[in-house]
Amino acid sequence: MSNPKVSVIVPIYNVEKYLAKCLFSLVKQSFKDFEVLLINDGTPDNSMKIAEKFADKDKRFIIFNKPNGGLSDARNFGLDRAKGEFVVFVDSDDYVHRDYLKVLYSECVRNNADMSYCRFWHAFVRFGVFVPSFNPKKGVLSRDNAMNLILTDKLLHSYAWNKMYRRSLFSDNNIKYPSMYFEDIATSPKLIFHSNKVAVSDRFLYYYVKRPGSILATMNSKKIDDLMLSILMCRNYIQNRNEYQKFKRAIKHISKKMELINIYSILRLHVITKNFRDCKNNFEINKKMYRYINSPHFMPTDDEPRFPFHIIQPDSTTADSQKKKHSM
Repeated sequence: MSNPKVSVIVPIYNVEKYLAKCLFSLVKQSFKDFEVLLINDGTPDNSMKIAEKFADKDKRFIIFNKPNGGLSDARNFGLDRAKGEFVVFVDSDDYVHRDYLKVLYSECVRNNADMSYCRFWHAFVRFGVFVPSFNPKKGVLSRDNAMNLILTDKLLHSYAWNKMYRRSLFSDNNIKYPSMYFEDIATSPKLIFHSNKVAVSDRFLYYYVKRPGSILATMNSKKIDDLMLSILMCRNYIQNRNEYQKFKRAIKHISKKMELINIYSILRLHVITKNFRDCKNNFEINKKMYRYINSPHFMPTDDEPRFPFHIIQPDSTTADSQKKKHSM
């Protein structure tokens, strides 16, 4: 039996409320030549009972079990076992339009593109509200144009899930998702860097379900660090391949944007913990991260870079204990 044209990778962890809708949207695809790799990332809930029902009825759905390692580890696990010429990622709490695979695949083939990209809905399912994404117009982006758009986060976004990739982009260039928050920001520019071009569809084909507890809604010091680190990793990768000057302005733009996002996140973090002891210091560290990313003296490393300083996590118990001490 020949390999499928497309591999769909679905990491599964604690999604029993959402998984059936996600998998049902894949069963109903108008494009038929695909496999679905259901990656059980050690989920403790009843998600796998749902996955097993789909796998029993449709042989294109294949279950893989592994110890819990996080989203990046699950995606990498799936990539190592995928057989399709092209690969897509679908988060298990999201769902897709019936033409999701058909359109993305035809855009790649028709334009001889290594990647394709579709528009998506921010789906606030609880309230029945759907907010459209803003993306480039339908067409084909050159590699450099796509790089500038994704590095500046203008119209083209780093999400792993609303794109189709030629699988060789990962295997030929040894690209893996790093085990960190905002791993897609650190990875998607690398994939576009090695693409010949990116085909863009103007159709809304992916439903990104917004639910409580998102990364940005539950910010902590590690997440604040990783947001800036993802940009440093992009600079490191591009500079190692002697093209930093070409994308220098784009990297400066996105690092400034992330610095501003982190100002809000740092303040919110200290408000939530009711501990402002290191707040001013954290603002300065955030600024130092921005300067470090854009320093003309930055020396790229062969492995993934790291900051020599980190955001300080405020201890919520400190403020409480101080209150008790003063009340005694």
